[in-house]
Amino acid sequence: MGVFYSKRKIPDDVYRFWSAVASSVRLGWLGTDRTDKVALEMKVCQLALFPLLLNDSALQGDIVGLEGHLQQGADVSTADARGRTPLHVAAGEGDLEMVEFLLQKGAEVNCRDVERETPLRDAIRSKCVVSLLVSKGAHLEMSPVELGTEMCCLAFLGDSEQMEVWKKAGACFNFTDADGRTPLHVVVSSNQPEMVKFCICNGSDLELRDAYNNLPVDDARRLGYEDLVKMLTEEAQRQSQKRAAKRTLED
Repeated sequence: MGVFYSKRKIPDDVYRFWSAVASSVRLGWLGTDRTDKVALEMKVCQLALFPLLLNDSALQGDIVGLEGHLQQGADVSTADARGRTPLHVAAGEGDLEMVEFLLQKGAEVNCRDVERETPLRDAIRSKCVVSLLVSKGAHLEMSPVELGTEMCCLAFLGDSEQMEVWKKAGACFNFTDADGRTPLHVVVSSNQPEMVKFCICNGSDLELRDAYNNLPVDDARRLGYEDLVKMLTEEAQRQSQKRAAKRTLED
């Protein structure tokens, strides 16, 4: 259905909007003329510019400005030419207040841009924004191997904080990379005792073998990391005793 305004029915806010645009881009057809043709052109141009205006407001953290665009008829989940919505932008900026506002206005939480990225993926460096998006049903559009690769890279870098954020977003410490290696394999091979403890505390499975049939403890032995061999062996024994005790209670 087309947008149609008579001369007397063009809303003042719409006209003020386009008067400002006309002034900045020198549109000659705007003046005192409020005919039907001009009204239709104004509305079509307004709708075309909304994606850019909304995303700019989201980038600037301008909730008042964004609210104004919504009141003028903009769709909160409208996307620009790259498929980027205001929620993508706000999530990428880690702007919790703006993300909350957009979600309250009904923004689509799992919308994808032309590169199939979601707001959750853009927010991955902001733990509080990730938590909010996940609570609203957001999920990562990535395969277990892709997630495992991300986790292994972060493990190699010793970035426990980001690993926790990825875990909150849906990644698992037992996801593997293309070689079947888990983050625990990686931190053992790179001799990071504190990261080994961190992975174990976050549920890393000591019995997972990589594509070469190696356990994490096998890597520690091969590389001569005796302290890690001891740590992993003792942890394996502790977990085994815990499982045995649980079975006894169940029996």
